Amino acid sequence: MPIVKKREIEVMAQLSGEELQKYLVRLPAPKEKLDDLFDFLEMTLEEKPCDHTNRFTMQFLMQNGLSFPKVSGWLSQNGGYCDCKIVEEIATEWWKIFDNPESDPQEI
Repeated sequence: MPIVKKREIEVMAQLSGEELQKYLVRLPAPKEKLDDLFDFLEMTLEEKPCDHTNRFTMQFLMQNGLSFPKVSGWLSQNGGYCDCKIVEEIATEWWKIFDNPESDPQEI
């Protein structure tokens, strides 16, 4: 039986307080930049269809001086193999964690 690795976004949803703060430091980009990436993808995909690549993600990362290999690797590990999957698999979980003011690490 294969071992199923738990996605980091699922692990993050179970953390709170200081544990969440420590985890956020290890992300491949600052939380605010990931917030901006997910917002950008959601808005872009409302107007343009996903071609099942990370072209919009790559565009955002390049425009913001972020490491494409690091961020795209983290996104892929969490089910985000293309722009629409990043929104479906990661952004929706991300917003569940961070739309809650009690989970906001800046208030912890």
